[in-house]
Amino acid sequence: MMHRSLLITWMILALLITFSLPTRAYKVLLYHGANPPYSYHQQGQIKGIFADLFAGISKRTGISFEFEMHSVARGQRLFELNQIHIEPGINPIWRQHRKVPGIYTIPYAISSEVIVSKDNQVISSIEAQYGKTIGIVRGYRYGDFETHFGDEKLVVFEGRAEPDLLALLQKGRIDYAIMGAATAHYYIANYKQYRPLSVVYKVSELPVSLRIHPDNMYLKSRLDKALTEMIGNREIAQIYFKYTGNTSNVLLNK
Repeated sequence: MMHRSLLITWMILALLITFSLPTRAYKVLLYHGANPPYSYHQQGQIKGIFADLFAGISKRTGISFEFEMHSVARGQRLFELNQIHIEPGINPIWRQHRKVPGIYTIPYAISSEVIVSKDNQVISSIEAQYGKTIGIVRGYRYGDFETHFGDEKLVVFEGRAEPDLLALLQKGRIDYAIMGAATAHYYIANYKQYRPLSVVYKVSELPVSLRIHPDNMYLKSRLDKALTEMIGNREIAQIYFKYTGNTSNVLLNK
C-alpha cells in the first residue's frame, strides 16, 4: 500500500513539473549586449542565431525563454547560483573547471576558434610567434592552446569582448586576437574598418551544446528532442546560413 502511495506521489510530482514548465521563463545567458551573429539588438529586440534557435525550441516544447546579457565573469557567477539557467554555444571542455560545470544537451553545431591578424600572413608555427601580443576575451577558455600563453610565449591581453579586441587589432595595439570564426567573418564582412583583417590560424574545432544548470536537468530530454528535430529538418542549418552565409558550423544527421 505504501509503495502504491509513493508511486502516485511521484506521478503527481512529474505531472506538476511537466505542466509547470511553460509558465516559467528560463533565463538564457548572452554576452556583452551584442555578439553578432549570435546575438545583437535591432529595433529594441534581440536578434541573431541564438534568438532564432530558442524560438524554434520554444515552438516545439512550449518552454518560455528570457535572454539576459552579462559580462562573461558575471554570467558565470549567475549560472553557478542558478540565476541563469542555460548558456548556449558551449563545449564541456570550456567549463570543466567551473564550480558548477553543468549538464549538456546533444551537440547542435560546430564552433571554430580562429586567430585574426592585421598581417595577412598565415601562421604555420605558433611557437614562431612567441613574444607577440594576443588578445583573448576575459573569462573565456581556450583548451590546450593556453599552453602557448605565458612568460617567453604569447603575451596575453584580456579584453571585455570580441569587438574590443578587433578595435585594438585594427589600431595595431595587439598582434593577434582569438575568437569564433563566425564572429570574425561577420565583422570582417560587415564593417569596413575591419576588412584589412584576416583569419590566419585555426585554433580548434569543437561541437557545442546548450549548457544547463543541474537544478534544471529535467529540461534536457525536451531540449534534446527539439534540437534533434531541428537538426534533422535542417532548421539549424538555415539559421546559420541566414546570419553567416554558410553552413560550415552545422551538424547534420547522417
